[in-house]
Parts: sequence; C-alpha cells; structure tokens
Amino acid sequence: MTLHSAVFTALLTFSLSAWAVDWRPLPAPAGYKSTVDLDSVTAAKGYTRFTVRRAYASAQQHSSGKSYRSTRTLYVADCNDRTMTVAVTQYYGEDRKLTQADVRPRIKRSEFTAPEAGSELAEALKLACVKVAESGGAKPPATSSTAPGKPAPSRSASGSGIVVNRDGAVLTNRHVVHQCDSYEVIDDNDRKLKATLLAVDSSRDLALLKTEEGFGAAATFRKEITPKLGEGVTVVGYPLVGVLGVRPSVNFGHVSSTVGLRGDPTQMQISVPIQRGHSGGPVLDQAGHVIGVVVSKLDALKLAQRLGDLAQNVNFAIRGEFVRDFLLAQRIETRASGDSPVLANTEIASKGAAVTVRVRCLRKGVQAPASRQ
Repeated sequence: MTLHSAVFTALLTFSLSAWAVDWRPLPAPAGYKSTVDLDSVTAAKGYTRFTVRRAYASAQQHSSGKSYRSTRTLYVADCNDRTMTVAVTQYYGEDRKLTQADVRPRIKRSEFTAPEAGSELAEALKLACVKVAESGGAKPPATSSTAPGKPAPSRSASGSGIVVNRDGAVLTNRHVVHQCDSYEVIDDNDRKLKATLLAVDSSRDLALLKTEEGFGAAATFRKEITPKLGEGVTVVGYPLVGVLGVRPSVNFGHVSSTVGLRGDPTQMQISVPIQRGHSGGPVLDQAGHVIGVVVSKLDALKLAQRLGDLAQNVNFAIRGEFVRDFLLAQRIETRASGDSPVLANTEIASKGAAVTVRVRCLRKGVQAPASRQ
C-alpha cells in the first residue's frame, strides 16, 4: 500500500518559516554526531515525521560523486507499531550549502521497519513519538527509562531578536514565541533576562517582548527604510545553536527582490543564507541600519519535488516599513538615521551583534505517559 498522496504531501511539507530549533543529541557511532530536531516533529493521518541531522568529522562521498559534510534526513514513522522509513535526505557541503537532495516520490507502507534497539534512530523515534503524544497525537514507544507519571523536563527552542530601544523592548517573529510558557532573552554578553510578551501581529509574523533590564545599545532604523533592489545587506542571528554554538552569526548578501513569496508586498527576498534560529534577527543595510526582519526561507525540497530544481539562498524578510508601523502602533520609540557612510563588513558585524539577542521560548514539561505492556 502506498501512502495517500495528501498524507505524504502533508508529511513532506517543510515549514517556510526559519523556525526556532530544538535539537536533541542522539547516541551516534564514531565518525559523526547525530541530533534530532523536535521542532520538526509533525503528525498527519496517523503518521509522524521528524528530521535527523548528522555532522561528519570528515568529508563523505555521495554516489553522484559530490562530497558532503553533513546531512538532514526526513523520516516518516508510525508511532503505533514503532516503525519508520526514509522520505528525503539533504546533503550539505563545506560551506553548508545544499549540494544534493534524494527525494522519494512515493512511500509504501511495506517499507516501514523497526529501528535497531538502542540505536540513534530508535532514540529519535522515541523522542518524536513522545512529542506527538504530548500534543495529543499517537502514543509514544515505551522505554524502560520512561517511568509512569514522571514529569518530563522543561523544553526550549530559540530564535533571534532585535533590541529596539534601551528600555528593554525586543522585536522578534511571532512564530518564535508562539505557544511558550515563558521567555528568556540572552545578549552577546551572556546576560539571561526574563521577558514578557507585549504584543503580536499574526498577519506579519511580528512580536514584541519586554525584558526586566535594559540594554546598553539599541538598533538604528534607516529613515528611508524602503529596500532597494540589489543593495547589500547583512543578517545577524543565532542559527542552529545546538550545532553552531551560542555566539552571534553574521552573513552577507543582497536584496534579490523588493517583494516576497507570490509578490507579497510586506516582505522582500534576500540572498543571505538563512538557517533555523535566524528568525527575528535584523536585516541591516551597508551603514548598519535595520531595514527588515528575517522571517522565512523557501522550501527547497518542496520546490525540487515540483520542478526538479534545487533553489539556493531564496530567503525572505519582513520589510522595514511594516516593522516600523508595528512598533509605532505599540508606542515604541526607535532611533532613525538618514544617509550614513558605508561601513566595512567588520563594523557592520560588530554593530549588528551589539543589538541582536537570542530569544528562548520555554515550555513546561508534561506528564510522561505510562509504558505500554
């Protein structure tokens, strides 16, 4: 039996948002490190999907002849009988660019198998099914380490944010702070600040936090904030903290289009590489002024399924004028500057890192389900 096309499409559809990420380490063999992304776990029609990342100590060779240093594999599983199969594998090179994608157009139910007990995939399946069960989906596979009624530990995911004034106002994406029990903001000096949610704009995917303490620096917005086609831009954020660490990351590119997906006038397209965790970070012009907020990346795998082509660096940001309107509606005063000299990349990076923070979404643990006998 082949999975129903609608079910398969739902399972394979990667989110367009550059979501916060919740990586959990897995017991991998020597030669590579393995993690499962619990933010990637979704369920549809009785099936569950999740993503496993493997980072290799040395370059590996694909059958196509291309080399790669890391992979991301999307698995489809049945949590009721604890079986799973591979749906998609992405291969990334030295510069973390997607070099190859192996996509299975159809999956047969007969291809589902149980992972070896104690293996990395068995642990990934367990964690994914627990996540689904916590949200009201399928039952998780039982393990001897899961005691009935034992509280699960608190969990967190993280994205990025922009300090918009020194009084503690932090701008980020709504999807970064969605369904959180509490919030924490961490700056480049590793200060951990409790925060409260002041406002959200679901239509533009914006949210405003307020920390208990203030900041020494705040972002400056460009006075003429409309993006210019082809202008150079810089993105600062905290992507893939479980893999790349908790220091700010800086990437450079340009404005590829002044509109977003399907001509969305509230967004712009940028060529800067975007990863999970970049969400909510600033898009800076060549003077270090904010002209947008990172929000999403194009689903390269979904596009490859439809068109047979792998899109590279097609990413999106909320345009600055709509960001400014949101802040004005919340009566948040920001700094704005007109024409300023072009800065060196190192100066832009330093300026951006000083006003970019890591935003943690904290979720309370829930009761672990009883083991199945």
